[in-house]
Amino acid sequence: MRRMRRPLRDAGALLAIALLTGALLLFALLYQREAALRSAEELTSALSRVIAEQTGRTVQSADQALRLAATRLDGLRDAGTLNQATARVVLREELRDLPFLRALWVLDAQGTVLFHSNATSEGMSFADREYFQVHVRDAQSGFQVGRVIRSRTTGQWMISVTRPVRNRDGSLRHVVVGSLEPPHFEQLWRGVDLGRSGAVALYHRSGQMLARTPEQEALRGADFSHLPVLKEYLPRAPEGSFIRESGIDGVKRLLAYRQLAAYPDLVVVVGTGHAEVLQPWRRFAALASTVWAAAVAIAALLTLQLRRQARRREQTELRFRQLAQAMPQIVFVADESGAVSFVNQRWTETTGRPVEEALGARWQQAVHPADRSEMVGKLSATIRSGQEMQVEHRLQYRDGSYRWQLLRAVPVQEPGDAKHTWFGTATDIDALKRAQQRLHEQADQLHLAGRLTRMGYWRANLATQRVTLSSEAAAILDMAPDSEPLVQEVMAMFAPESLQRGVVALRRATEGGEAFDLEVEMVTPTGRHVWIRSIGEPVRDEQGRVVAVHGAQQDITLRVLMMEEIRRLNASLEERIAQRTSELSRQEALFRALAEQAPLPIWTVDPRGQVTFLSRAWYDLAGGAPPQWLGHEWARLLHPDDVLAVQQNWVRSASTCEPFAGTRRIRARDGTYHTTTYRAVPVRGEQGEVLFWVGVDTDITDITANEAALRLANKQLESFSYSVSHDLQSPLQRVGSYARLLQQELAALPQGAAQHYLARIQANADAMSELIRGLLALAHVSEVDLIRTTVNLSDLATEILQQLATEQPRRGVQWTVQPGLAVVGDARLMRSVLENLIGNAWKFTAREAHPRIEVGGSRERGEYFVRDNGCGFDMAYADRLFGTFQRLHGADEFPGTGIGLATVARAISRQGGRVWAQAAPGEGATFYFTLPAA
Repeated sequence: MRRMRRPLRDAGALLAIALLTGALLLFALLYQREAALRSAEELTSALSRVIAEQTGRTVQSADQALRLAATRLDGLRDAGTLNQATARVVLREELRDLPFLRALWVLDAQGTVLFHSNATSEGMSFADREYFQVHVRDAQSGFQVGRVIRSRTTGQWMISVTRPVRNRDGSLRHVVVGSLEPPHFEQLWRGVDLGRSGAVALYHRSGQMLARTPEQEALRGADFSHLPVLKEYLPRAPEGSFIRESGIDGVKRLLAYRQLAAYPDLVVVVGTGHAEVLQPWRRFAALASTVWAAAVAIAALLTLQLRRQARRREQTELRFRQLAQAMPQIVFVADESGAVSFVNQRWTETTGRPVEEALGARWQQAVHPADRSEMVGKLSATIRSGQEMQVEHRLQYRDGSYRWQLLRAVPVQEPGDAKHTWFGTATDIDALKRAQQRLHEQADQLHLAGRLTRMGYWRANLATQRVTLSSEAAAILDMAPDSEPLVQEVMAMFAPESLQRGVVALRRATEGGEAFDLEVEMVTPTGRHVWIRSIGEPVRDEQGRVVAVHGAQQDITLRVLMMEEIRRLNASLEERIAQRTSELSRQEALFRALAEQAPLPIWTVDPRGQVTFLSRAWYDLAGGAPPQWLGHEWARLLHPDDVLAVQQNWVRSASTCEPFAGTRRIRARDGTYHTTTYRAVPVRGEQGEVLFWVGVDTDITDITANEAALRLANKQLESFSYSVSHDLQSPLQRVGSYARLLQQELAALPQGAAQHYLARIQANADAMSELIRGLLALAHVSEVDLIRTTVNLSDLATEILQQLATEQPRRGVQWTVQPGLAVVGDARLMRSVLENLIGNAWKFTAREAHPRIEVGGSRERGEYFVRDNGCGFDMAYADRLFGTFQRLHGADEFPGTGIGLATVARAISRQGGRVWAQAAPGEGATFYFTLPAA
């Protein structure tokens, strides 16, 4: 009856386990499904946040471009240089680094295009556009992102971004508009991997689709305000996620939406395919269910088989336990998975742990942590292969120490049983391992010593006549590590001068049993000559006969060569030292004599920065006597404001070996500070190392004072010139007024000398007035504050030439201006420069039948010119050309004051450039100037 109950009990247990594991599997699968959806939801929300940030940065960049464009246009308007050409340059520069902006334009208060980055669109009316009307309707409106529309100029889709510019009273002055390209967002999103059914869309809050990927041209601009994300979810929260079938393509997706915080009119929606999210989970669920069903079936079969073997095993185990308890090693039994089911009492005696702590896998806790992973890995591999296992590991003993154990285990398979049972032992081999460790350490030490000292071991067997060489000994002789040459082959390597000594030493060792220590020269099989120190002693057998000779050999080639070189050098060293000492003494005496006679302070500094010598001129300037001011004491003479600059100069020169030079102030013996320029260069040795530095100071105190006085005088002269010119205008105007009144009085009288004199007075007054205006312009060039900006020379020259042609249309001057000429300079000064140069060219071509004027230049060289084919001039007088009141032509030939070119020279010089001319009489003239290109 008991035998019948046991199988029924096993079957019931198996059924209960199957039901329990099935329920657990179902719960785990449902949990993993929810986890997969949560993970996908978090990922999609994160992607929506990233895409929203990218979109916000793009719109923010567009807003900044609108702000900068408006600010720069206001600056041009304030400077009086705002026109369509300059405005177009500003708008195009703002577009240069923003590929997603297609165009920029400015609308006036009536919606007409004032300025456009594309010249063809200027003058068009966009008053009916919503992006313009919103600023007309709302006086408080700011930056706006509009709906997607078709461009009237290109026909392409665009998203408008606008920013109004208002007057102080709040009225609309103009609107700056930018055109965002929707494909820019779609290109950004293509790099986001959302799977085959994933999608990203950008909506206007009104429901209009602005952009979408995968791209569908028909959907762009369509109204999707009925979608749940815009109708239900967005009013409740600015961001969120949900699962719905798409109202666009019917695909069920996990959707995450996010309203841009800075630009609430824009909403980003990111969708991941619901089926793709759960596809890995479905595959795993099918696999897990299959595995579970297979496991239940296998368990049923194993249960039946195990019951058959149980009876036979009980008897075998009883006999085994009795035998195992009697063995001196740790004996254990493990099942097919490696779990220990039995261990003898030796385990407790060795580790101090109870037997229960060795069962299952708990025995691994006694294994050294460093050996545990390797132990478990080998155990798993052995279980899989079913082969005998042998592994060494450290086991913790009852005293807390770790000792080495050799674990052996063999698989035993009972007849009719497919499973293995593992029987094994663990034997203490700690003493053996420690002995092996000492041997390995000694071998490593010997090998290291041999490699460092170039020393190797050899043994000559007299019976076989073979020589065994260690790896280091073979390397010394350029032979393979496993070489065993004959004794005769080794003796053949001896150089002729060393062969006799080698033969005698070997014969005495083999015949008389004498040890030897000799140095010989050998020639290796590669032809290399080496010197070797060989130490050998005989090896005797039990009868006392010499059967071998062994010893060590060391490569002493380097030592022999060094000793020979030392002997050779010593032969001439004393002579060279004496000769060098004498030369140094003469050179030092010569240097000191020259330095002491020099009128300038001369000094030397060592590489550490300490002064080692000061000439007599230094003490004449600073006072004191040698050895005062040596070392770092000289620094006390420096002006406190110059100390840091001198120290920085020295650190830089000492690190780069470039000349140590600059200007510094030194306190003289009378307490005043003298300004000097100093310069020192390094003196190098034969190997290029810096031995010391030699320097000199030049007193420039008087020069500095004269320069300051000259600058002050020039400044006062310019101020005086401006003041005189300004003060002369008032009386000159009165002279002109009285002359005109007098002309009216004399108009009724017959022509006579009085009218002639009056005409002469008026002509000279006009000439004087023009001269004063020239002087004021020249003074203005010197006093104006520079405002550097980009100046378009091409536009400026064209404007001046057009004005001259309008004023004198009968001249018929042919002129050309090279396009794209732009410099960095002051716009006011550059207008004065071009007005004078072009005005001169216009004036001096007056007598030409076919006058020509050309304005050009080279951006690469920063060089520009104004060329004419007028009367020209003789280059012999070119040095007077740019002086004040200097004229190369008479006033009866060409009128003028002689101030224009002086104004040009001063304006170009103030901006850091230079000006010159090339000409020939009757062949015209070319005036050049240089400025940095924009």
